[in-house]
Amino acid sequence: MLFKDIIGLEKTKEQLVLSHQKNRVAHSQLFKGPKGSGKLALALAYARFLNCKNPKDKDSCKSCDSCIQFSKLSHPDLHIIFPVVKTTSNKFPQSSEYVEIWKKEFLKNPYLSLSNWSNTFRSEFLEKVSDKKKELAIYSHQITDINRKLSLKIFSAKHRVIIIWMPEKMNLQASNKFLKILEEPPKKTVLIFVAQDSSNLLKTILSRLQATNIKPYTIQQTINIRNGEKTEEFLKFCRISSGDMGAVLNYNIDTIEDNDTENFIELMRISFKSNFSKISNWSDEISAKTRQDQVKFLTYCLDLIRECIIYNYSNHNLASTTNKEQEFLKNFAKFIHEQNSLSIIDLFEEAVKNIKRNANAKIIFFNLSLELVKLLKLKVKFAEN
Repeated sequence: MLFKDIIGLEKTKEQLVLSHQKNRVAHSQLFKGPKGSGKLALALAYARFLNCKNPKDKDSCKSCDSCIQFSKLSHPDLHIIFPVVKTTSNKFPQSSEYVEIWKKEFLKNPYLSLSNWSNTFRSEFLEKVSDKKKELAIYSHQITDINRKLSLKIFSAKHRVIIIWMPEKMNLQASNKFLKILEEPPKKTVLIFVAQDSSNLLKTILSRLQATNIKPYTIQQTINIRNGEKTEEFLKFCRISSGDMGAVLNYNIDTIEDNDTENFIELMRISFKSNFSKISNWSDEISAKTRQDQVKFLTYCLDLIRECIIYNYSNHNLASTTNKEQEFLKNFAKFIHEQNSLSIIDLFEEAVKNIKRNANAKIIFFNLSLELVKLLKLKVKFAEN
């Protein structure tokens, strides 16, 4: 992975190159950014640049033996830790056991997300249903293994690089063990934490890391990457992807089952009409979807609610919505206003958090619908006053 292979992020790339040229490379760093923002690709391109034998002004040379090894993620001084699962047959799994599959996934998709890796890991390595339900994590024995590797002599690199991908998945014991490494960092070693939600890291760890903040891609950047593709379905997908470049690059209309619009319309109609029988049936249908699809749907709902607010306060502009969305929102937007909009947004955001925490989906969606019954009726009362 070269800097030039990563879409955008030019200022961030320049800062990283400059830190190396001025010999100001921090031994403990944090690359943090949302899903699909390119933070992992950037960390690996940076690791390659730090060890390039003939670096150019803005990138690695591409041809030295170090660059060739880094291009395959096979350099002996590059170590990657990532979340795995303890199983009934393997109670002490190491990243190194699965690293070849992980490399394959990254090289196929440099914007690799935890959900991508989780799906691959479960399908490739987990057979028992009980194991498939477990959350991926970084365990203390994985940190012990890194400690062992740090005690070994560096093979050939200028900087040995340890990448901790998704460090927010470290349990408390693993976090405390890694903290000891940060307190006495080994020489000629760069530790790079690549996080999506750094707020879940221990404050004592965060205080020892030099942070590089990576912003999400804009909607226009995601649209441009597909040579200006402007089908309604693709524009809608870019809008709800929240700058996830990995999702956009892998977008394929033929493989996407998308009935989010219909589900949103149905939810709003049955909630407004207080049709509790249909609300119960609707909740059953949505709760049968995967957690990933449920989060995707709730995120889409949040997007359309914000579109309603924009429509009401910007001369009725729905330029970024599809024809089907426009047809519904033109009549529905008036029911989302300053008296209830913030409460509705909070309601959906809380539902997203609860789904991610593996709470009961049926209860979440049923309760969400009941709250909507009250909040949407508030619009009617407000209009009558």
